[in-house]
Formats: sequence, C-alpha cells, structure tokens
Amino acid sequence: MPANTIFEANRQGRKAHFLQMHFPSTELVELASLAGMDGVDLDGEQGHFDLSEIDEICRVANAAGMSVTARVPVVDAVPIKQYLARGVQGIQGPGVETGPQAQILADSCLYAPAGKRSWGPGRGHYYDHQPTMQEKFGGNKGYIKDSNDNIFIIAQLESQTSIDNLDAIVAVDGIHCVTFGQNDMAASLGVPGEPNHQKVKDAHAGIEQRARAAGKHLLSDRMTTLRATVTLLDAMRKYLSDHRDDPVGEIG
Repeated sequence: MPANTIFEANRQGRKAHFLQMHFPSTELVELASLAGMDGVDLDGEQGHFDLSEIDEICRVANAAGMSVTARVPVVDAVPIKQYLARGVQGIQGPGVETGPQAQILADSCLYAPAGKRSWGPGRGHYYDHQPTMQEKFGGNKGYIKDSNDNIFIIAQLESQTSIDNLDAIVAVDGIHCVTFGQNDMAASLGVPGEPNHQKVKDAHAGIEQRARAAGKHLLSDRMTTLRATVTLLDAMRKYLSDHRDDPVGEIG
C-alpha cells in the first residue's frame, strides 16, 4: 500500500482530491489516475461493491500510487475489517450517533494498542507473509505502526441524536474528521427533502463550531470528492445543450 495520499497532500499544504464511485469500475480508477487525482472513494453504503471488486479496485489504485477510501455499509467491526483487509486506507462511518459508536469505528480501524483491529491474511495485511513484513517494516510491530499511521477515520453525522452526542463523538481518539449527511439530517430535523433549509444550515454550523473547538477537522478541510456519476451526467447535459441542434452536414 502507498503512504496515505490524503496525509501526503495535507503535508504539502493542500487538500487531497478523490473520485467518488458508486459502482465498481477499474476503468474509472485508471481515468482518475490519468487525470491526476489523489485517490478514489467508494460508497459502500449506498453503492454496490462486493469484496472481490473492492480488492481489485484497491490493487489498481495502489499500483498507480493512489489511496482508496470508503464509506462502509454500517459502523461494525466486521465490514470495516473486510474493507481494510482489501487495502482501503480511509473509513467513513455512516450514521454515527453516540460516543460508543464512534469508539467502535476507531477501534475497528486501528491495531492495538490504539484500537482493536483484527489481524488477517488479506492483501491489506500483506497476506500475513512474515518475510515481507520483515523486509518492509522490520516485523509485525513496524507494520502495525505503519498501518495505524496511514488510516484516515471519518465520522458521518446525520441526525439530531448525533448533534446531542457530538461532544462524546469528537472526544474519541483516532477520529480525524467529522462530516455531514445533509439529506438524512434534514429528515431528522423535520424538513425532509430540504437539505438547504435553514435548520440544516444552522445544525451544520453548530457541528462545525463544536468539532473545531474539540480539535477535529471537517472532512472538507482535508479532502474533496468528485462524484463520477454527477460529473458524467453534467458533461453529457452540457454537451447536448451545446450540440443538440447541430445541423446535418452536406456534401458539396
């Protein structure tokens, strides 16, 4: 796995830029690399990826020097360890509402003593091949440090309950950032379908202020994501708007 490209970009004084994908496509990964993106982000909660597809995406991205992040389906140790075992280097936990839930998120991403991540034989663990561990890291302890140093952990807040428990959430060691789920937050605040409602804006402003006071970044401070589906749809609509009525060519 490469050094986490989010941390690398941030050390250079800039945000990292990732292509967000909702369906498996190694072609999109390659195009992201050709465009100069820092990595790809997989939506494992609302998109569709099986573990073999995640493994292949990580393999292609890592070969191109890019990191892979993912929103997991649920904050639970099992899917988190399965994503990490593929080589994912950033985990976004959806619907985090309590301090204990944020602790599960952090513990599942970090090896002991920082957390409780499970050891395994996947490519994210270099197949648990001891000569490789020795050559690359000087042994298992070196690998643990490298892995913990290169994992990026994000808590996604999407409800009034998460606002009520925000202080406990941001107090959890290991959580790097918080981010919002505007539409689910709107529904929770009684304004479904209105993510730009003033109630939602005020909630986000309050979360931002309290998170920063606790020493936590917003995800948008550290990285941006360009959604592949929206980018393609916008490009096609723009093309058709410009060319829908192009006249038929004539000979002579």
